[in-house]
Amino acid sequence: MPVRLLGTVLQTLGMELIVLGYVSYMAELWVRYKWRGDEETPPRLVVAVADLTRASTHASPLIALTISGILLVALGAALRRLDTEG
Repeated sequence: MPVRLLGTVLQTLGMELIVLGYVSYMAELWVRYKWRGDEETPPRLVVAVADLTRASTHASPLIALTISGILLVALGAALRRLDTEG
């Protein structure tokens, strides 16, 4: 049971990481090109996540966080399958 729960948690975190990758990439584009559609700026924390991701991986936040999320989802699925087989 704990392995199955860990798999579910990892899958959930993976999905959230994929969404965070998209949101931080959009925030980065917003800041870079100074879009002023509705005069609301993205939260500073999201922009900081995008900057940190780009600095640490030298890749777009969309790519880096999405790949990390996919790996977490796959690892979670493997753990859940391992628990049902054992």
